[in-house]
Amino acid sequence: MSLPDRKEAEVRRMLDGPHPPVPPDLARRATADGRRLLSHRRLARRALWLLTLAALAVLLIWAAVDQPWLPPPTHTTPPLEGW
Repeated sequence: MSLPDRKEAEVRRMLDGPHPPVPPDLARRATADGRRLLSHRRLARRALWLLTLAALAVLLIWAAVDQPWLPPPTHTTPPLEGW
């Protein structure tokens, strides 16, 4: 018997056997877990949006104050003509 045939036979044997009992509150627990997971994802998404907006605000404030698009001030005087 090859490997896939043996695995298939084992799975068929497991499915034909007695099924384990299902807890009566399984659906309620699964629903509660799903709600909690969605709540955590929603909270993480909101926190990520807030961090993104805060970083954007910091970038805009820095750009308004520092004005990086302007050339840097010259620290030396230009050469005088005629000396």
